[in-house]
Amino acid sequence: MAIDSHMHINHFILDNKEKYIDAINNNSRIESVINIGLNLQTSQESISIAQSNSKFYSSIGVHPLYIDSQNLEKLYGLADNPRVVALGESGLDNTKNNFNEQRKYLIRQIIIANELHLPVIIHSNNCNKQVIDIFKRYVKPKYGCVFHCFQPDLDDLKYLVSNGYYISFAGRITYKTAKKSIEVAKIVPNDLFLVETDSPYISPEPLRGTINETSNIKYILGKLAEIKEMSYIEIETMTTQNTKRLFKKLQ
Repeated sequence: MAIDSHMHINHFILDNKEKYIDAINNNSRIESVINIGLNLQTSQESISIAQSNSKFYSSIGVHPLYIDSQNLEKLYGLADNPRVVALGESGLDNTKNNFNEQRKYLIRQIIIANELHLPVIIHSNNCNKQVIDIFKRYVKPKYGCVFHCFQPDLDDLKYLVSNGYYISFAGRITYKTAKKSIEVAKIVPNDLFLVETDSPYISPEPLRGTINETSNIKYILGKLAEIKEMSYIEIETMTTQNTKRLFKKLQ
């Protein structure tokens, strides 16, 4: 069975979140999902969903586009919950001009993750090199890290792989324009890649333009099986094992 390592179900992204929760609970091919927090409110909501639904786990953190008036020290209390498996998503995003503030939030969240012995989920929108510079100059994740929906760069990949960090592939790997991502997928080590939907965003082919659901993970797994010249079951099993290795609190 598959694990969706990065998706979003919360009240301000989806109007009818119960519908999508039920679809995951009733899907026999989905072992579990990690519901990602974007700020303190959605992090708490993710924990509440995970407490009521055994397939769901939570990641807590503050996304770089949601850093306004967020008290990061409250993450310590949220992390006490056993359904919390990671810190994130946190990172950098070049679509806003508050880059210095984003850097402070990222550095602090990595420090908190290290103190809590949690892996970090990184959001990096055209900022791979800037995130890596923070790792080199200030602080790096001690308990694992994944660059979700990885934006391809072979030099960045070399650094991440050399540090044992993970790469996650989402719906873009299925696009006709994904030549660089396919190149990355061919060479990333088999024990260092995950799959995700980033639901409800980034629907894969042939469903682009629709609300993305966790069930669509099958298209991403199928494309990676083609790229890696492996069977679907081999890729599904491998990515499930990799996800559990990174997120050690997954059962």
